[in-house]
Amino acid sequence: MKSAFAFLPEWPFTADIALWVGLTLVAAGLCGELCWRAWRVPRLIGYGVIGLVAGPAGLGLIDSALAEDARLLMDIALGLLLFELGSRVSLRWIRMNPWLVVMSVGEAALTFVAVWFALHLLHVAPMTSAVAASIAMATSPAMVIQLRAELKSQGQVTERLMTLSALNSMYAVVVLKLLSGWLHQEFYGNVWATLIQPPFFIIGSFLLAWLLAISCNFFFRRVSIADEHSFVTLFGLILLAIAVAHVLKLSTIMALLAAGIIFKNLDPRPLLWPTHFGTAGWLLTVVLFGVTLLSFEWKYIPLGGVAALALIGARFVAKLAGSLVFARPSGLDWKQGAALGVSLSPMSALAFLLCSDTYTLYPDFDPALRAIVMCSIAALQLIAPVIVYRALAAINERGQ
Repeated sequence: MKSAFAFLPEWPFTADIALWVGLTLVAAGLCGELCWRAWRVPRLIGYGVIGLVAGPAGLGLIDSALAEDARLLMDIALGLLLFELGSRVSLRWIRMNPWLVVMSVGEAALTFVAVWFALHLLHVAPMTSAVAASIAMATSPAMVIQLRAELKSQGQVTERLMTLSALNSMYAVVVLKLLSGWLHQEFYGNVWATLIQPPFFIIGSFLLAWLLAISCNFFFRRVSIADEHSFVTLFGLILLAIAVAHVLKLSTIMALLAAGIIFKNLDPRPLLWPTHFGTAGWLLTVVLFGVTLLSFEWKYIPLGGVAALALIGARFVAKLAGSLVFARPSGLDWKQGAALGVSLSPMSALAFLLCSDTYTLYPDFDPALRAIVMCSIAALQLIAPVIVYRALAAINERGQ
């Protein structure tokens, strides 16, 4: 039987995870504002710093296992940002300027080759190098979206940055899944599973994207998109799509990104992402970037630090070269092409989730992959926002 004084708080006081998460969010918000107001650098850097400080690499207030527990929240946050990014990709513009696709394929392919070769020179296993190179193809869509919103950037480079980020993220998911065919055969030795897995994953994700886009289009043709309450239904549809993707084990990344592109281009009349994503979007962004770096641990540095530096360097050079080569044909001058190549450097939550999904299917895969990817994310999440900020400022596309 409980004591009559059981209603009183226990001594010494015990705090649950909600306290540390709340303090982390407060600290992240304050650190982000300090970064912007004191040093005029993007707030995203502050969110990442607090994620590092609160996690195992810092004070250890929050266990890295929270990243796994928060996977659904990360899927929701990234899913919304991917849908927004996709809804800003104009297929009509791409048809009018096919060099955009050439530039996109060129910089992504060059990134894959350069990263694979750089890691191979460091004696990283061939398949590990290939998986890391696939992940490196993608520019962080979450970071690109939030930097665009925070910096209020507009212009030819900004629009190309959005389009190329959407396309190379799609390439990364498809190439990684095609590589999974070899991994599946190596780990499970089942030929039928090896043959079925990639098409099931890719086709299923695109079908889900099509259904979500049609549902969103059907809804928004019957209500005012300016009505803030309509966003509730859109949010619900995206949650349903994420739930279906989890049940069917499809890609939320591919489904939400493709759905946004289809939604944008399904109707001749332009559809714009609702403007009521603001406050909720920033909160989810803080969580997304904070949780990503919660998973970083110092033990990754001796295992993958040097390889991560090679990946970052090769990736940077490849994306810059790919943008410069096709700058003139696509309608940019050399300065704009260089700014675009530099701005493709962000790498964050998408890379984290792609790496995490690889270990979900293949738990015994080379641990060096996680170390390389996490070291790369930790460096680029803190450095890339400043690089993008300076690049867009240099060509007068930064709004602030």
